Amino acid sequence: MQEVLSRLLTELRNAWRFRWRALLIGWLVALGGWFYVYSLPNEYQASAKVHVDTTSVLRPLLSGLAVQPDLNQAVNLLTRTVLSRTNLEQIARKSNLDLGGLTQAQKDRLLNTLKDSIHLRNSGMDLYTINYANPKPEVAMTVVQEVLNIMMADALGTTTQSSTAAQKFLNEQVAAYADKLNKAEQKLAQFKRKNIGFLPSESGNYFGQLQSAQQKLEQLRNQLAIALSQEQALRRQTKSMIRPENDPLIQGLNQRILDDEQKLSSLLTQYTSQYPGVLAMKERIRLEKKQRDELVAKFMKNKNNAYIPSSPIYQDLFQQLNQKEVDVQALRTQIAQTQSLIQKLKSGAGTMTEVEAQLGELTRSYQVTQKKYNELLNRLYTAQLSQSAQENGNPLKFQVIDPPVKPVLPVGPKRHRMAFLVLVAAFFAGGAFAYLSAMLKPVFMTRAEITEMLALPVIGAVSFASSAAYAARQRRGVVLFGVGGLVLLLAGLLAVVYANQGAELIRVKLLGGTL
Repeated sequence: MQEVLSRLLTELRNAWRFRWRALLIGWLVALGGWFYVYSLPNEYQASAKVHVDTTSVLRPLLSGLAVQPDLNQAVNLLTRTVLSRTNLEQIARKSNLDLGGLTQAQKDRLLNTLKDSIHLRNSGMDLYTINYANPKPEVAMTVVQEVLNIMMADALGTTTQSSTAAQKFLNEQVAAYADKLNKAEQKLAQFKRKNIGFLPSESGNYFGQLQSAQQKLEQLRNQLAIALSQEQALRRQTKSMIRPENDPLIQGLNQRILDDEQKLSSLLTQYTSQYPGVLAMKERIRLEKKQRDELVAKFMKNKNNAYIPSSPIYQDLFQQLNQKEVDVQALRTQIAQTQSLIQKLKSGAGTMTEVEAQLGELTRSYQVTQKKYNELLNRLYTAQLSQSAQENGNPLKFQVIDPPVKPVLPVGPKRHRMAFLVLVAAFFAGGAFAYLSAMLKPVFMTRAEITEMLALPVIGAVSFASSAAYAARQRRGVVLFGVGGLVLLLAGLLAVVYANQGAELIRVKLLGGTL
C-alpha cells in the first residue's frame, strides 16, 4: 500500500509541472463545449396516443363461418411497416421537409434521420404512442399527424386488398376445377355406357361378386338338401294316412259285404247250404268281394289321384307338402341361375377385372377433383363472407386518445445536463493532458527512481535551496492555479444553472437565430 501511495504521489508531482497548460486546456474545452451546447437549437416534440380496438361485435357471430384474421399480428405488422420508405417519402413531402433538389445520398440521409426520429411504441392495453421531435414545432406536429393517418389508412387497405386478391385467386381455381370436374363426369359416364355389362354391382367388384355367388350357391344347395329332406318326411306322413279302407267306395262295399255275410249267416241257420237263397247270397258276396278287390287294385295303382282324406291333420300336412314342393322347385331354379351367373363371371373374368381397374381409376380421379372443387367453393364462400364482414365493419378500430398538437415548450436539448458533462469533460481533459505530458517528458523526482531505472548506485544528492522570493512565487503560483480551477468550477456551475439563458444569449443575440 505504501508503494502504491508513493507511486501515486510521484505521478502527481510529475503532472504538476504542466498544471498551467492543463488549466488552459480545461478552460478551452469548457468554453468550446458550452458554446456548442448553447448554440444547439431547441427540439419541439409532438406526440399522439391512439387506441387500437381489436374487438368486434361480428367476431363471435362469424366464428366458424368466416376467416378471422389474427388482429394482434396484423397490428404488429402494421406498426413495423408504417415507416417504410414509401411512407417516409409521403410523410416528408406533406411535412414540408424539402426533398426536391437533393441528391440521392442526401435524400437517403434525410429519410433515415426521419425514420430514426419517429418513435412508435406500444404502451400496453392496445395503446400506441407516436413521438417525433423537430426544431420546428409545426413540422413535429405534421409528421405525427401523417404517421397517424398512414396507420389508419393501411389498416383498412391491407385487409381489403388481401381479401380481394384471395377471392380473385379462388375464383380462378374454382373455374378451373369446375371444368376439370365436368370433363371427369363426362368421361366416367361414357365409360359406364360403353361397359354397362361388365361394371361392378352393389355387391362389390368381380372377385367380391364371384365369392358372393359361390357362397350363395352353397347356401342354396344346403337349403335344397334340407327342403328335400322335409319333403320326403311329409310324403311319408301323408302316405301313411292314405289307405284303401279309407276310400268311400271301398268302405261302402265292405259294409255291404259285411251286411250280406250277416244275412248269409242268418240264412244258414234256417236253410242248408244248397238252398237257392243261400247260393244266391254266396254268389252276391263273391261278386262284391271281386268288385272290392278291383277297386283296391285301382286305388293302389292310382295312389296320387286317390281320395284325399278330410282329416284336419292330413289337410295341414298336405298343404305343407305342396308348399315344400314349391320351395324345392324355387331353390332348384335359383341354383340354376346362380350356377349360370358363376359361369358368366368366370368366362368374363379378364374383361371385368380390366373394366374394374379402369373404372376405379376414373372414379378416384373424379372423386379427388370433386373434393378439391368443393373445398375451393367452400373457401370462396368463406372469403366472400369475410370480405362482406370487413366492409361492413373494419375489425381494427382506431380511437385517437390524444391527438397531435403544436408543441409550445421545447423538450430538448437537455442543456443543464450537457453543460455539466462539459464541465466534467474539461477537468478530465486538463488532467489527462498533464498526465500525458508528464509521461512524454519524464524527470526523476527521487534518488530511488534513479536507482530503480538505471540500476546504478547514487553516491549523493544536492538539495535545492530555495530563496524566500522563490518560495513566495511558488505559493502565489499555487494560489493562482487554485483560483483558476475554482473559477472554472464556479463558471461551470453557473453554466449549468443558467443554461437556457446562455442559449438565448448565444443563439438569439450572438448568432441571430431562434430558439
